[in-house]
Amino acid sequence: MPPDSPAPLRTPALVVVGGSVRFLANSCRQAGWQVYAADRFGDRDLLDAAAGFRPLPSDLDQAEDPFPEWPDAPFLFTGGLENHPAFLERLAASHPIAAASPSAVRAVRDLAALARVAADVGLRVPQTHTTPAGLPLDGSYLVKPVASVGGQGIALWRGGPPPPRPSHWQRRCQGISYGVSVVIRERASAELLGVCERLPCRNSTAAPGWAYAGSVTVPTPAWADTVLAFADQLASQHGLRGVVGIDCLANDSQPITILEVNPRPTASMELFERTHGLSIARCHLDAIGFASPQTTGPQHSAAPASGKAILFTDAAMRIEPDFADALAQCAAEWTVDNALPVLADLPQHQTCVPAASPLLTLFADAETSNDVNACLLERLSQLRTLCNRFSDS
Repeated sequence: MPPDSPAPLRTPALVVVGGSVRFLANSCRQAGWQVYAADRFGDRDLLDAAAGFRPLPSDLDQAEDPFPEWPDAPFLFTGGLENHPAFLERLAASHPIAAASPSAVRAVRDLAALARVAADVGLRVPQTHTTPAGLPLDGSYLVKPVASVGGQGIALWRGGPPPPRPSHWQRRCQGISYGVSVVIRERASAELLGVCERLPCRNSTAAPGWAYAGSVTVPTPAWADTVLAFADQLASQHGLRGVVGIDCLANDSQPITILEVNPRPTASMELFERTHGLSIARCHLDAIGFASPQTTGPQHSAAPASGKAILFTDAAMRIEPDFADALAQCAAEWTVDNALPVLADLPQHQTCVPAASPLLTLFADAETSNDVNACLLERLSQLRTLCNRFSDS
């Protein structure tokens, strides 16, 4: 494991914090930064990239600066921390912030504020209630944690006791789920990085139905310009900057529905590193005002389309060396020359992974989005068989 104490600084350092930071930590490293990382998993490929690692505190609302021994380096964040702006403010008191400001984070996580901005450009947000009083119990509403991430905790509302966490009740809208990735710079219009279609969670009988299960890049739809206009309004009204993910629903008969704004790099954005040779970390940091040490992009053969899928466990698993060796063999069979890895977020040996939990991330690259989707399904099937074999042993 990388040392907890700072190594001598040969290159500028960054602190990357979030629920899962492997992708962003690697992107920062490829842009020339020395990375200190904190997340909930500590996977092997994150530890390989980081000069220092700490587990993310379990109670962020009470945590002070959990990394006092690390360099006084700029920090940026990934999924989940947008739900804890007070923690971001405390972290910003001891580290320069290379991310959206806490005030901008608060603004774009406010559904009422998003609704006003969306209406200005002809978009909408789902009808949302703070209590379930009087709502139908026929599955036309979802109950969602206010501080949700990755679709965790979302369920159909059919009545019953109130959820244990602060929640809201949102009308269920129809459409295909997309993630629109943009970069917002000072005094510049929002620029599109790409659009991904979200994959349904269909690879585990135990995983929650609304859990984030992966994405596939798609050609830019005609409605993307309207979402860019929405991002421009967020920038002008709330000072939002950097790389931003906008989750939305689209169909042929109604305006685009904005589900949420993630004011930070999102999980699907690493696919654009595979298709465009971009460095998402460099795009983000340059937009915030931090010049990266290296200016060249990742060196690999770009694919026309790319996708990722999250493999969830059906039953609890302990990661034994034999299972890790079998994964490595699969990866070797699927990897072509001059390509990026096909497996990531690899848990450490002897890790106990609970049932219905994310186990690893699988990638596929192909000529079209349909080809990518088919490849992911085939490989997921092989990995499920592998998991079942080692779960039974």
